[in-house]
Amino acid sequence: MIRAAQQTARRTMQTMRFMPFFPQDSLQAHIIHGVKAGLAALMAYALADVFQLKFGYWAALSAVIVMQISVADSVRMCWYRFSGTAVGAVIGILVILIFPETPAMIYASLFLSTAFCAYMTRYNVRYKMAAITTTIVVLASLGMPDRITFGLFRVLEIAVGVSSAFVVSILLLPQRVGVDLEHRLAERFRECGRLYHALMEGFLFLQEHMDPRMLDTFIRELGKDREIFHKVLKHERYIYRDNTALLGLNLATLEKCAAHAQAMLDVLNSHEGKGYEILMARELRELTAATTTAMRHASEGVPPNPERLAEVIQLCEVRLAELRGEGVTKRFYLQKLTQFFAFYHGAHFMAQDMLHYANEPMVMCMNNSGRLPTANKT
Repeated sequence: MIRAAQQTARRTMQTMRFMPFFPQDSLQAHIIHGVKAGLAALMAYALADVFQLKFGYWAALSAVIVMQISVADSVRMCWYRFSGTAVGAVIGILVILIFPETPAMIYASLFLSTAFCAYMTRYNVRYKMAAITTTIVVLASLGMPDRITFGLFRVLEIAVGVSSAFVVSILLLPQRVGVDLEHRLAERFRECGRLYHALMEGFLFLQEHMDPRMLDTFIRELGKDREIFHKVLKHERYIYRDNTALLGLNLATLEKCAAHAQAMLDVLNSHEGKGYEILMARELRELTAATTTAMRHASEGVPPNPERLAEVIQLCEVRLAELRGEGVTKRFYLQKLTQFFAFYHGAHFMAQDMLHYANEPMVMCMNNSGRLPTANKT
């Protein structure tokens, strides 16, 4: 199992290290998007001309509509438009077969078909596209000798546009959210280490209160990372060989660390009164240093050192047991004692989470595989 995880991670990292990456809000990403959208439109129109489709502009228009900056968003839009078009074509053909081509029936069929599709968006958003396709099939075919064939050709034009956008999106400088997430999580590990270090220093400096909103941006960005991860799972993993297990482990570890950090911040700000000098300051700083070093290594694609993490965790536990045996903790009144142990356990659990991370087989082999450069090196 370990060997299989190592081989998977190695293949993934060797592939991803050569993938072009630009943040989606960067100038380069938008230039690439513009070029790809233009090429997709040209390709769709040219294919429509090759297949002698009468209204090739529907193909070009569809290509432009579905082309998005990232591969995942493009795949989502392609599937949305293609599946909605297929459903709308079926509904449109049924309307043509059921309703005669008279003014009253045309109005009635248009109303009933679009109303039905609009209602069905309650269950699936693709019916919004189905309503558009149904309208095209029903109205554009009016007066034609073979309305069904005419409508199906319009659907074919849309399919050509969608297919062109799909091919261009995945083959030409693909802007993958999996690669984007890799860089985002690397930055998140670095930020988590900085925030944790600040929290510990505030605690050791006579339990100084910290900004209660200092973690808000970090946690909000983690929420965005979770949304991006869902895009990878839903769209990109069927096209590319991303190591989604490693991405999921990174994200889950960061989410647990964020929860511990938030609890530590709440505890730090929950009590008033004079602070105490912490006799375990040296051990806690070693624990913090080992934990933040592990986070930095994770951000760089280097396996954290599990032996060092286990050593400092044990060192803190032994030192705490010694102090409790000497009765030193009796100098705290109840609120301060509660504050100390709550904060200490948050730091302890964060180190344990990084220790578990370091011991994962897929993490242990990362330095043998060659990593994608982190965001600040791009």
